[in-house]
Amino acid sequence: MKYGLLLGIALATCLFLPATGITQTADSIIIADVNFAPGQTQVSVPVYFVTHGDVTYYNLPLFVESTGDILFSGQQLAPSLADWDDNWQGIKTDQRHAVHLGFADLGGDDNPVLNTGGARVMAFELLFSIADNPTTQTAAISSEIDERNGGPEFGLSDGLTNITPVVIGGSLILGATSVAENTPLPTDISLEQNYPNPFNPTTEIAYALPDAREVNLNVFNLLGQNIRNLASGTQEAGYHKVIWDGKDNTGLTVPSGIYFYKLAAGSFSQSMKMVLLK
Repeated sequence: MKYGLLLGIALATCLFLPATGITQTADSIIIADVNFAPGQTQVSVPVYFVTHGDVTYYNLPLFVESTGDILFSGQQLAPSLADWDDNWQGIKTDQRHAVHLGFADLGGDDNPVLNTGGARVMAFELLFSIADNPTTQTAAISSEIDERNGGPEFGLSDGLTNITPVVIGGSLILGATSVAENTPLPTDISLEQNYPNPFNPTTEIAYALPDAREVNLNVFNLLGQNIRNLASGTQEAGYHKVIWDGKDNTGLTVPSGIYFYKLAAGSFSQSMKMVLLK
């Protein structure tokens, strides 16, 4: 009886000791799938974290499968990590490999940890440059093992526990969202309200074409100035989606405010309002 009790206490103690290198599939990193339009030279891809513990460190090495038409160009933080002491991105010379590191607290005042409670929260965006007339139609974005920093990892606030998150890869796809077989084509042209709205920092604009036609989709400020071309050229019939990353044609991030997007396709022309809030 005495030895059984001691054994039970020992087992219970082991269960509650911090563990190192334990893989918990409930924690994950999700990279979005994003469509980009012909002629678009820059695009951002959201990266989401799902955590159940208090994360104070992350390591995320990524690789983009591209012939050189689609390359890493930077990283843009979301509010969830904005108060951390350090968020760093290193891009290798071929611009197809990138390492992302973040530290919540490197000394001084305590910074907030990241605990999403199992919900999906945007951590940052991957920024890509797109070559003119790219030959790459689809570029997959996946995790890898970096020779110096290792693989994807979350570090918890106890300073001892390392979690290997499940990484769900994303992709960049040239052109409109594909129409599945047996899906009827739209009978009328239409322009949808952007989603989300208000937004920060990206939003999706959807429209439908009943037949192939010349398309121009542009963003204007309150002064009526054309600040960003999102799509131009002939597009096939179907349902189309374009992501606006809140940047103008020069690659600069625009300020908060009201903007308009206008779809011109043949004799059709329609504008809608959207709000960027930072």
